[in-house]
Order: sequence, then C-alpha cells, then structure tokens
Amino acid sequence: MIARVVAQMFLAVTVLRIVPVDAANMEWQIGISTPPEVLAAPLFSLTSTPVRLPVAQDVAVFPPQKTDLSNYGVVTDAQSVFVADTHSGAALFAKNADDVRPIGSITKLMTALVFLETQPDLDAWVALVDDDYVGGATVHVRFNDGIRVRDVLGASIVGSDNTATQALVRLSGMSQEAFIVAMNAKAAALGMTSSAFTEATGIDSGNVSTARDTMLMLQAARQSDILVRFMQSARIPLRYASGTVTTVDSTDALFDSALNGKPYAVTGGKTGYIPEAGYCFITTITHHGNEVFVAVLGAHSRADRFNDAQALALWAFSTFTWPQL
Repeated sequence: MIARVVAQMFLAVTVLRIVPVDAANMEWQIGISTPPEVLAAPLFSLTSTPVRLPVAQDVAVFPPQKTDLSNYGVVTDAQSVFVADTHSGAALFAKNADDVRPIGSITKLMTALVFLETQPDLDAWVALVDDDYVGGATVHVRFNDGIRVRDVLGASIVGSDNTATQALVRLSGMSQEAFIVAMNAKAAALGMTSSAFTEATGIDSGNVSTARDTMLMLQAARQSDILVRFMQSARIPLRYASGTVTTVDSTDALFDSALNGKPYAVTGGKTGYIPEAGYCFITTITHHGNEVFVAVLGAHSRADRFNDAQALALWAFSTFTWPQL
C-alpha cells in the first residue's frame, strides 16, 4: 500500500513537469504487481524527449471513434466505396477505395476548378455556339441567346450539362489541349496521385480517379463560394437576354431524401455516369455539426448510388461518436 502511494505521488510530480505517463506503467517499474493487459497499451512511455504542447493555431483535430463495435458497415454492390470524416480526414469505411476507375461527370468539378482559376467575369453575357455541342446528356442551355457565365457554370454543375461544360473550356480562352494539361496539373497539386483527365465533360473513360482521390477534389470545390452554392441547390433558374427563364433540376437525388432535412444537410456533391464507369456519386453530409464524405463509384443503377450513399452516411453517424470540443 505504501509503495502504491509513493508511485502515485511520483506520478503527480511528473505531471507538474508536463511529462505525461501511464500510472500502471509507473507502478510496474517500481515492482508493484499489475495485470499484464493494463500494461499492453500505455498512454505514453516516459522518455527524456519533452512533449510539444499545441499553440493557438496548432490545435489537433481528433477523429471520431467507433462506438458501435458490432456494426461493420453497409453491404453494397458498388465497385468502390469510401467514407471519411471530412474534418480529420480519417477513413471510416473503405471498399476498393484506391482502385482507379472512370468517374464520368464527376470530372466536371475539376473542369470548374480550372475554369474559375482563369478569373472569369461571371456576370458577363455570352452565348453558346454550335461547336460547344456535346451529346450524351440533356442540353439545358439554349443556343444563340445571351446568358451569363455564372448560369453556364451552374448548368454544368447542377444539371451536369456536357454542352455547357464544353462551353466553359472555350470561354476560358485556353485551347482544349492547354485546358486538359491544366486539369491534370490541378489534380497533381491537390494530391490526387491516382487521377488523370483526358477531356473536360466526363464522357471519356480516360477520365479516371479513385474513391479516395475524389474526396480531395470535392474539398477543393467546396473552397469556392459559387460552387458551394450550386452543389447545395436542388434547382436553379437560367435567365436569358431574350427574357426567357428556364429551370435546371439537380442530378443529385439526395436533395429529395431524409438527408436534406434537419438534423442532416447535403453540403456538396456531384454525380457521374458513363457505361464504363457505372453510376457514380460523391457527396458530403452534415449531422449536428459533424460531416462525412461519401463516394460511391461503379454502382449498378442510378437509384443504387443514392441508396448506398444515404445508407453509408447514416451508418457513419450512428456507428461513430465525434469528440466534443
């Protein structure tokens, strides 16, 4: 008993010197019997290296902890899945998360990032021309009628309009080749080491990424106020110089789900599809101030990608507990 008291007093002195140490480890070192399972994972080891305390701008971000240990995840037929805590970057669930795959129109987020780096005048009036036309999706923007640049960008992101996206390349003032080089350079700068782009709209299967890499692209897109506005819009109006107004509905079906009502909110995302990619979707969802990123690549149907994303987000919020800061 006396030896145990001495050990705890010595521990208190150590704490005052700001050298944290596990109490069970200290007791073991002075000869007090301690169960081996307690010693298996000490909080710290006592060393001569001082502990660096965080300064005001160097506060650690702690990941959520899995508190429902019996819940292993969501059964999904999608080819690749990745779920992560967006604040800490901690992976919560992964299935083939580093497999390189075509991503379809998720590509449009990279196109938008490169286009915005040219510092366009979003209020300028422009018009789509015949050379902008790209098939494979609904054309929302009218030809040969004035429309603001911001609405062309909105049609690309909200409605996944291939023709509007191709128009952004032309409006950037860059050649097609230079624009693709810039897309790949941007991907490299973001740390998307397993991604490559061959054209701007996503119709080419040469536009490839991984479930994990797409998180970096969505994070970058969410640094742009205009892209955040579009990614959080279930629909937007397109206003033309002629006075005509049309509406573009989002391709993101989660806006009509339980995840877009309190205490949840859809805070970003993009869909994608070509036959080689299957149905793809990336999104971020918040719940009581906590946020997860979800990527579903290579789902079998349009409904599957949204059902999987919703199930994965709900699983993450019910299985993990976020630290209270």
